[in-house]
Amino acid sequence: MANQPLNPATYRFGPYEVDAAAGQLRKEARKIRLAGQPLEVLLLLLERPGSVITREEIQARLWSQETFVDFENSLNKAVNKLRQALHDSSDKPVFIETIPRRGYRFIAKVKREEIQSVDAAPAIPPESIPPEIANNAAANAAQRVDLVFAPSQISLRRSLYKILLPIAAVAVLLFLVWFFLRASSVPRVTKVTPLTNSARADMYGRLQTDGVRLFFLQRWGHRWELSQMPTSGGAIQPFPTTFSNSKILAISPDSAELLIAPFESREPILPLWSLSTVGGTPHRLGEIAVEDAIFTPDGAQITFSNGEGIFALDRNGGKPRKFVDLRGEKDRLAWSADGRELRFDWRASTEDAFTIWSVGIDGVKPHQLLPNWSEVPTQCCGRFSRDGSLYSFIGYSSNGQRSLFLRRERGGNFTPSDKPIRLDTGPVFFDELVFSPDSRKLFALGDVIHSEYVRYDPATRETRGLLAGESSGWLNVSSDMNWSVFRGSDAALWVSKLDGSQRRRLVDNSISPELPAFRPNSKEIVFLQRPKGSNISKISVISMEGGELRDVVSEPFSVSAPSWSADGTKMFYSAESEHGSDSGIYFLDWQSREKKKIPASEGYWKIRMSPDGKFIASVTADSKQVGLFDLATQEWSSLVKGRVIGPVALSGDSQFLYYQDLLEPYQPVRRLNLQTRKAETVFECRPFLEGTVSRCAFEDLLPDGSLLLKLTRGDHDVYSIDLDLR
Repeated sequence: MANQPLNPATYRFGPYEVDAAAGQLRKEARKIRLAGQPLEVLLLLLERPGSVITREEIQARLWSQETFVDFENSLNKAVNKLRQALHDSSDKPVFIETIPRRGYRFIAKVKREEIQSVDAAPAIPPESIPPEIANNAAANAAQRVDLVFAPSQISLRRSLYKILLPIAAVAVLLFLVWFFLRASSVPRVTKVTPLTNSARADMYGRLQTDGVRLFFLQRWGHRWELSQMPTSGGAIQPFPTTFSNSKILAISPDSAELLIAPFESREPILPLWSLSTVGGTPHRLGEIAVEDAIFTPDGAQITFSNGEGIFALDRNGGKPRKFVDLRGEKDRLAWSADGRELRFDWRASTEDAFTIWSVGIDGVKPHQLLPNWSEVPTQCCGRFSRDGSLYSFIGYSSNGQRSLFLRRERGGNFTPSDKPIRLDTGPVFFDELVFSPDSRKLFALGDVIHSEYVRYDPATRETRGLLAGESSGWLNVSSDMNWSVFRGSDAALWVSKLDGSQRRRLVDNSISPELPAFRPNSKEIVFLQRPKGSNISKISVISMEGGELRDVVSEPFSVSAPSWSADGTKMFYSAESEHGSDSGIYFLDWQSREKKKIPASEGYWKIRMSPDGKFIASVTADSKQVGLFDLATQEWSSLVKGRVIGPVALSGDSQFLYYQDLLEPYQPVRRLNLQTRKAETVFECRPFLEGTVSRCAFEDLLPDGSLLLKLTRGDHDVYSIDLDLR
């Protein structure tokens, strides 16, 4: 059992105050959770500031000889938790200095104030006590406080009571007013500042901070660059690793170690490695692959997730053990500051919306954090502030619009409400939140996405802009090349001329329209939609003139990628690979509405039928291969293999397949002769990528033989968001 201080005192240092008698650590009158051995170590250091407290002294004071524990490990954990509470660093200590192989020293200036108790008051001489009281123990106990004072002192004390009681009443009233004003006050954003202006930050790489630096990924065509910059803004520098591409998943509480994941393409499951924050040689942590991974608040363990559950892992990568038995996608793990609660994003399947879930340290009975909160159906990407008093997350409305929310956590000083508060951040949508150490700022990736379409004519080598440079996606052009349909920056479906003129909205964003496709020689357009409140997509049709929507494919599972035969009599679509026997490629006879499945088509999804109607080209769901299905023989053959293959197209004479591997240097567009199986480069995106374009994607072959290219000129920038927490 640890010894209590002989002379309880209040210690003040920096912005902190320690009440030894109450066993409390406070910062600017706000209680900080610290108890047990970390608090006892702090008290021991404060008793002798400036002196080296040896590890042996600490062991003798806090751990008795009869207590059988791993003392070294327990002390290291206690000091790490103490430093975390004080926002201190072992590398650049402000309060606690490590003396190698000896112990610790408190190096900050400490002010000590003794606490005088009633028991320590001067003793009353026996002759001054009336005999009748001295002989009556019960009366003696009842009147002990009065006997401490002489008659003149009692009179003075009563006068003080008359003065102090009204003052105390006013103080209580002022406190209640402050309390309810605080409870009714709403945190707000006071300033939003862009820290970068390259628009190259890729959300896949996330955003992390060690309190001094920000870490993120920048996209440069076929490659990514792990980058760092000061939290105050300034020059962006590469962060060196031995991998061609890698992203940071987490930073240890002592800011000494990173959890990183190397990758070639943006896969959801990646191997886990550790790396010093100053660089060097990375270390593989076991043979595991993870969706996400973080350190526990004391830095002693690693928590990671994959499709089977959530696991605990020793910091060196040993002894993985299941912590939460929960299938499905689990991402954005976040521990509370006290290590008692883990929060994470979860969805059971791709047809479900992500919501934020919570589980205790025992890993039993995970539950939704906001089960009765319906302001936004999808929530994700939550982060705790360092002291655990705040929690911030992103909410998605049914049309995909994003908002930033802040939640005061129960258990802090006078925080009676846990209802999330929507923060107004202006026109920029934010993702990947992380708090500054003092919780007064949020750092985030702001959406500045701008994607425009151009057409490149291989014969003349001319490039022409489309839609007047309008930011758009999923552009499809009519067979007569007079009209285009696309999804605009407002997430609605629009129709216009190729130059962007005569533009009109076809479908609003409430049903999340995607992947439109003109029916050849017709004014009909098919597209995907997700009804409000559902994550299951279906295919609908509408006239380009507008009017009534009609469902043409609606299943209990999601369907995708509608496309047409050259004569417009058949519509092709796919069902995602996770649907087992229902997955694969289907075609729908447009007149009879009869549907059939292409044999052995499981695992394929993007479809193009040759203009002569003899075969189908399709990309596998993992985007690594293009297959060719011969309609005469009913057999598949492999055409192309790559790392990330985008949409494919077939020439008007059915002789060539056009394709692009997005991870090839400078992202060339190639065409494959289907007879000889030899490929040649048609166009290389290098001129664009050496300018302001971060990605150059081939999407289709237009009826006149020109290439349809989507140029991403803006992705995300890093922002600083100042908070008024009141």
